[in-house]
Amino acid sequence: MTTTDQRLTPTSDASEHLSLDDPRVVERMVEPVARRAVEIVRDMRPENALARIVTPEVAKLLSRRAALTRRLRATTGYAPPQRLMVSGVRTCVVNEHTVEASCVLREPDRARFLAMRWELRHSGWRVTVLEIG
Repeated sequence: MTTTDQRLTPTSDASEHLSLDDPRVVERMVEPVARRAVEIVRDMRPENALARIVTPEVAKLLSRRAALTRRLRATTGYAPPQRLMVSGVRTCVVNEHTVEASCVLREPDRARFLAMRWELRHSGWRVTVLEIG
């Protein structure tokens, strides 16, 4: 009987340390930020959950959509399912200071498309444009 080594081999991405101004850092941030943005819109998460990552304009947009969700929920009593699955994450490096990203968020009863524009500011990467379909 022979045995094989079952340990995972480190890939170049896993062992590579990225600096905070590297556009590839955004790739790792797209999925959690997209999930939290939709949870804010669905009023499942506080409106300030992404305050450090999004610009004030994007935060105001999320806050307004969360308020609409609360009004709709109060009149209809509809509560969306809790489960969200993020898939199809794509990023495009426009230049060293700008990255555009998109993904699909799947819920049991619908799917949403989300597009973001990330810009490198003095405080790090920030979402400057967010569109949720």
